[in-house]
Amino acid sequence: MNTREVADKFIQLWREGRNDDAIQAFYSAQAIHQTRGFLYSRKMEQANSIEISELLVIGEYFCLRLKMNMVLKDIGTSTLNESWVFEVKGGKIVYERFFNYNTKAVLV
Repeated sequence: MNTREVADKFIQLWREGRNDDAIQAFYSAQAIHQTRGFLYSRKMEQANSIEISELLVIGEYFCLRLKMNMVLKDIGTSTLNESWVFEVKGGKIVYERFFNYNTKAVLV
């Protein structure tokens, strides 16, 4: 699969709420995690809303913006606002980096 195909399928799984399936299907075992996103350090109990921008694909890279309102086990309601950048080689994601903008955690 080329970068566009990986990006489209990866994001389609996210839009369906199948985040773990997306990660298992498309991440290389040797993927480099430049920055751990907010969701890595928290246990999400429920996603109230998810907004994923259109993809921008440039060569081996794709990026998007994710906005999510969710309930986290250890915090309560939280709003996530991140830009994500991925590198694809051999049909797998080999690099990721997240840029966090104004993520707010609100105790319930």
